[in-house]
Amino acid sequence: MHEGRTRDRGHALERARRRGPLLRLLRVPLLTLLAASSTLGAAPSARAAPGDAEGAKGLLFARRHDCVRAAPLLEAAERLRHRPSTAVPLADCYVATGDLVRAAELYGRVAGEKAARGWVRADYNAAKAARQKAADVDARIPTLRFQVPVSYDGLEVTVDGAPVADLDAERRVAPDVAVTVVARARGRKERVEKVVLNEGERRVVVLRLAPTTAARKASSGATDPLPTSWLGVRYYGVILPKFVMNLVADGGTNLVIPGGAFTFTTQASDAEVTVALGYLSYRMGDTPFKAHGAPDTDWEFVGSSLQALTATVDLMWSFPLDAARNVSFRAGGAVGLGWMFLGDMTRVQSYPANGVPGDPATYLKCLGPNNPLGTYRYCNSLDKDASHYPGYTEPDWFHGGIRPSLFPVLVIPQLGFTFRPSRGTAIDLDTGVSLSGILTSVGFRVGL
Repeated sequence: MHEGRTRDRGHALERARRRGPLLRLLRVPLLTLLAASSTLGAAPSARAAPGDAEGAKGLLFARRHDCVRAAPLLEAAERLRHRPSTAVPLADCYVATGDLVRAAELYGRVAGEKAARGWVRADYNAAKAARQKAADVDARIPTLRFQVPVSYDGLEVTVDGAPVADLDAERRVAPDVAVTVVARARGRKERVEKVVLNEGERRVVVLRLAPTTAARKASSGATDPLPTSWLGVRYYGVILPKFVMNLVADGGTNLVIPGGAFTFTTQASDAEVTVALGYLSYRMGDTPFKAHGAPDTDWEFVGSSLQALTATVDLMWSFPLDAARNVSFRAGGAVGLGWMFLGDMTRVQSYPANGVPGDPATYLKCLGPNNPLGTYRYCNSLDKDASHYPGYTEPDWFHGGIRPSLFPVLVIPQLGFTFRPSRGTAIDLDTGVSLSGILTSVGFRVGL
């Protein structure tokens, strides 16, 4: 049996040696035929075509997460022939390198494509994945849109030099990268702004363009801007009605307290601030007074030669009444301090000439206690007015008297008008309610 197997093996080896040269001769044609049949049996898109070599190399680097090498190769493949299977990995590389806008554009292009003849499984899979990837990247990309509160003539807006056609439409920009927004319009100052948006941010930029100096002059009819600082003088006085005096005492009179001031006015934000150093004269002729509820025997003549210096600050807001701003309505108030630096207040007891009570304005001054004789009920040395005879002067507040020394100045509200005969001059007419009475003021200013 062993000898039989040996014999069969020998015959097989002999047959192989005889076929060897023939197989070697047929090997090359057979391999060529197999390659050709394989190529003919494959889909047309799988055949070697422009961009396939670059795409294959790019995909190899992309699988290794080496987008620095992969992106240029995949871009070259896309330029030569677009295929979803290379486009989506290229968009993935854009995401990896932070170029979300380009990635979104490429994902969106692939996601919107219809299946084409020649697609292979990798293309179908890439197109399917592109839809979700496009949505994910869109959520990360910040957007910028514009709002214009007023209409501007010839408005032009650019973002990094690219014109914006629809201001209300959301414009996608790269996150964490400064973009330059430029807005221009006729008669308006150019606005240039650097804008940096975070991922997912939705920002609205409100475009407000300030008018140019020439446009402001044209709209107001002015040739020169208004001065921001002024020097001036003003007459100001206080009208103290009798009924105001009667709030604290019987008698009194309507009193006009004249005065004047030097002023300095400057602009502070949207209001005018005026600092004034002034003078007021509280001179009053002999006027009958007595306390509320006091008997007729308490009538006195009170006179004043008092004079005061004042320091006040006015805060006034102006509201133009015409386009040229030549007439403005003013509203605000004033605070300050006064000092009675000069003069006296006199007080003298009085009596009716015929001894019968009547109009206190017709009474006569007492010359002393019971002087003239028989006037003791009116002219006496009793109570707090015992020494109120000719030559008596009232002490100030700090020495037990009623003569004011330092006093507050408060005017609320203060209303008026400003008239501008020229751009550098102004006339102010004001009135208001003060602690002393009704304020009246006429001022003239010259711009600095």
